[in-house]
Amino acid sequence: MNIRKYSRKSRSLREVEREMLQAPSYEHWLALAGDHDSESGADQWRRNDESRLYDHASISKRLNRLRTLRKKGDDHALLFALNEGIHGNMAGMGRAALYQRARSGTKVLIEEYINEIRDSLNYLAPRDFPGIPWAQRIEFFQRASHCYGRSALMLSGGGTLGYFHFGVIKTLIEQGLCPAVISGASAGAFVASIVGTRTDAEYLQLFEKNYLARALTANRGNIKIGFSSGSDKVDMKVIKREMARMIPDMTFLEAYEKTGRSINITISPAEPRQNSRLLNHIASPNVTIRSAVLASSALPGVFPPVQLEARNVHGKVQPYLPSRRWIDGSFSQDLPAKRLARLYSVNHFIVSQVMPGLGRDEPRLRPGIRKITSDAAVAATKEIVRGCLDFAQRRLTVGPRMGVAMNTINALIDQQFTADINIFPGYGLSSLGAILKMLSEEEMAELIMEGERATWPKVPAIRVTTRIGRALDRILHDFEEEEAHWLKSARRAKAGRKARRRAA
Repeated sequence: MNIRKYSRKSRSLREVEREMLQAPSYEHWLALAGDHDSESGADQWRRNDESRLYDHASISKRLNRLRTLRKKGDDHALLFALNEGIHGNMAGMGRAALYQRARSGTKVLIEEYINEIRDSLNYLAPRDFPGIPWAQRIEFFQRASHCYGRSALMLSGGGTLGYFHFGVIKTLIEQGLCPAVISGASAGAFVASIVGTRTDAEYLQLFEKNYLARALTANRGNIKIGFSSGSDKVDMKVIKREMARMIPDMTFLEAYEKTGRSINITISPAEPRQNSRLLNHIASPNVTIRSAVLASSALPGVFPPVQLEARNVHGKVQPYLPSRRWIDGSFSQDLPAKRLARLYSVNHFIVSQVMPGLGRDEPRLRPGIRKITSDAAVAATKEIVRGCLDFAQRRLTVGPRMGVAMNTINALIDQQFTADINIFPGYGLSSLGAILKMLSEEEMAELIMEGERATWPKVPAIRVTTRIGRALDRILHDFEEEEAHWLKSARRAKAGRKARRRAA
């Protein structure tokens, strides 16, 4: 009897999973996810507070305390309680395994606790809130934001497969979950430039009537891309003209001022013994986004190295670092997590990785002999490869091209290709043949849809793990806008007083 029940349940789950893979929208997928959790028993797991994965007693105690203080209106005690600790892994609640058991969410207790922190932050946020001085509260919000950290979206390189990222970002924007910090390398840089120069509404308009798929496959310049003995066959003027159709003529700073998104594009040096760079509105505010994308996409053997351009104080575009040339950003830092952490206090990363084989959501080995052996094998392999490269560079005559190739391999073996939340496509290694393929409109639309469907299962986890950070970002953004408006009003008032004195 138990065997028959198990078989019937398994068949039902398989049917639901097939429907989820073909769901036409996130709303439809989420409804199916609820059915799946009900069939698998994951909904009961969600409602059961207890788990060895986190300290449920501590979370429950803190939740009750926050609720009581907010209900009583004990604002100073509430602020003190929030000061005791706002971070994403309180009592272990940030562990990845807690977001993999159920399809539609994690433990209800964790969701309620995070919601209560968000509600408490919003409760204390109004400028005219009585009882606690605004200066004291804004200092708390700033400190909490710094300690809690921010989320970032990192878009990998991958040639034509990189258009998968468009679907990923579409879903995140539709759900109000797209991080303000976005990095991109190679094809990911192109996608980052598209979203980084457009507001949410402008970006979503690209998908109306399949406009984006048509625009990306128009190929008005009849461009043919492929590996060859040299890169002189590629007409860079045509490439630039085609790129200009999709990327506005803006600098990193201009894009940030328009959209509030911090776009980061990685580039690699074309010469040996040079350092890679991460271009953004902080480190390179006047560099043009078009030249940055062109450099980050300059795959050796396909495109020649690229010189960056920047706008000077007079608005004229001129060479930037004229003695340097740059190539594909994926070679040195496909996913620049460390640099983003340093620049923006990011400590939570979402990765959209289009290259098959580079990381997968696999169960992590528990501490023990197997994990120690696995980690040791990986480390040993890296050291052997690094040693061979070092021997070749020191003992053999290495030309410039071979030197760049060796530096590239050395950089790649040290890169991390996964993060806190990973979004992977469903295709396998056979798709590598499409990296430089010119897609049809139908193929492009399907690849973008693949990005949407791959993101839907991650939405519940992203929503929960970023909720507090998004609340703090919104509060501080409103404060900064209010301060900027006040400064402009003060300057206008001061100018008006000067004008009246001169007139008198």
